[in-house]
Amino acid sequence: MNGPACPGCGSERTVKNGHLKSSKQRFLCRVCQRQFVLEPLKHPIDPATKQLVDKLLVERLSLRGICRAVGVSRSWLARYLKQQTQAVQQQVEMVPAKKVRTNHS
Repeated sequence: MNGPACPGCGSERTVKNGHLKSSKQRFLCRVCQRQFVLEPLKHPIDPATKQLVDKLLVERLSLRGICRAVGVSRSWLARYLKQQTQAVQQQVEMVPAKKVRTNHS
């Protein structure tokens, strides 16, 4: 039951868990239940790239232009924008409304 180390928790309690469409072996961590592939084709976007995307969004570049300039896919950018929008909505909902004073004389 000892396979490759889990990238999430570092445990070696991993087992084979099927294959991807590209015939790569998929593994399952028995500790944190994360599924992973040893050498994934897709790599996570680093925080510096995300900061650059944020700056380019503020500059009002087109979404396709941002994808070309930074080297990310349009589907990744769409998911990132959705995450950012949801995060802002949650922050707005958490801010308590100010009480309005009325002058009753």
